[in-house]
Amino acid sequence: MSAQVHGAQKILVIDDEPGVRKVIDRLLKQFGYETLLAASGQEGLHLFDVHAPDIALVLLDWNLPGSSGGRATLDGLIRKRADLRVILVTGAVEATTDEHATQDTVSILLKPFTPTELMLAVRTVLGA
Repeated sequence: MSAQVHGAQKILVIDDEPGVRKVIDRLLKQFGYETLLAASGQEGLHLFDVHAPDIALVLLDWNLPGSSGGRATLDGLIRKRADLRVILVTGAVEATTDEHATQDTVSILLKPFTPTELMLAVRTVLGA
């Protein structure tokens, strides 16, 4: 897999685990993407409000804790932009049948995933 395929596309990463955010951030940057990082659904929604026109994709942890968990965050994002492309990152197979997770613009990436699987998912969703 070669680096620097489609640079300048901005991806919002929303995950409460610092280690996961760091790994995803590093991998996306290695392949030429710009990233915005959020540690909570609320922070992710705020960053989306500020950068919405520039965001090509959101990587969202489906199991976020708190009132702005994965489902609430996904609902908020889609209310803001119905055509937004989202990859739900989850270890819960049940998420694959959730009505929120089965929309046309939503894909699922099951944990644990390899760097190759992450980049394949991103490229597939972005049409790269």
